[in-house]
Amino acid sequence: MSWKDNPLTGIANTRPVIFYVTATYLWTWTFWVSALYLFTEPQGLRLALFLLGGFGPALAGVLTLKLHAGNRDAGAMRLAGFFVGAALAIAALLMFRFDVFGVASATPSGLLEFPAGSPIYVFGLLGVVVMASGFVFSSIQSRDPRLRSYFSGLVPDRKTLALAIAVLLFFPVLLISSNLLADMLGMSYDQPKYLAEPMSIWLPLMFVKLFTVAMLTGGNEEHGWRGVMLPLMQKTMSPLVATLIIVVIWESWHLPLVFAGIYGEGSPWAILGVRILGMIPFAFLLTAIYNGSRGSIFLCIVFHACINSQINLFGGSMLANAVGLVLVIALIVVYRMWRRNSGFSPAAQQ
Repeated sequence: MSWKDNPLTGIANTRPVIFYVTATYLWTWTFWVSALYLFTEPQGLRLALFLLGGFGPALAGVLTLKLHAGNRDAGAMRLAGFFVGAALAIAALLMFRFDVFGVASATPSGLLEFPAGSPIYVFGLLGVVVMASGFVFSSIQSRDPRLRSYFSGLVPDRKTLALAIAVLLFFPVLLISSNLLADMLGMSYDQPKYLAEPMSIWLPLMFVKLFTVAMLTGGNEEHGWRGVMLPLMQKTMSPLVATLIIVVIWESWHLPLVFAGIYGEGSPWAILGVRILGMIPFAFLLTAIYNGSRGSIFLCIVFHACINSQINLFGGSMLANAVGLVLVIALIVVYRMWRRNSGFSPAAQQ
């Protein structure tokens, strides 16, 4: 059977979004259910399985585009991108192994702890994590022009690096300003962590967490959700509709973690519903970043890392929610997200 006659190729070409979501869920849930319910010991094995599951959106994105293109890359994988992705993943794993600034032990569930003396097979599985990261990054140099056009957004240019500074400062400015405004208005709120702890403790931990989240525990999802799924959906629907659909699929993807109590105790379905509602503004911000930057996956990764590492650190006053909501509405209007064909599509650049 030829590559083009493969039945999976037919599905990827006629229903690429459905194929992508199915592949993402199958990969991730296989590893996460194993980590959370089947192989809970040793901890190193849980970590490896959890991290492997997190690459579901990225790997499914590469597979979808490869099949959707209808042919294989000509020639062997180019290794420069592979080695960059692998090296970055190794650096993040070392931070977990040596618990740099408490990045692993700071996680309440203990899911990211990497104990000394882990069995040799754990290191083998972590090697697969490293290879997965390298494989995704190798798409930047793919000989398939379609795959290359989608994943070229992983490489920042000077303008993107400048915008990354604004992204990094977005939550600190928004949240600290909201806290100061609440103080002026005499509103009470829980003391933020950045005031409760010395800067010498929270600042280095924030930057280490930014890096590890970007590489292995959240930011690596953006290769798929925004890098592949969003532009595919924007070919047939408006960014507004695409974003609302993605946020439901994106958060529902976390269901094994919800049922395991990672996000708190209570009804899993209630927790999921609250998370979906809470993530809608962030999903629109990510859509605006992706479309406004003409497909920068890099900026989406940085923003996702900021969500996971800065909100609990700087958050305090609820005024930030109102300010953030106004900003999201403004972005929807500015980018006219209700209009079809208003989103960015990398394939159009071929």
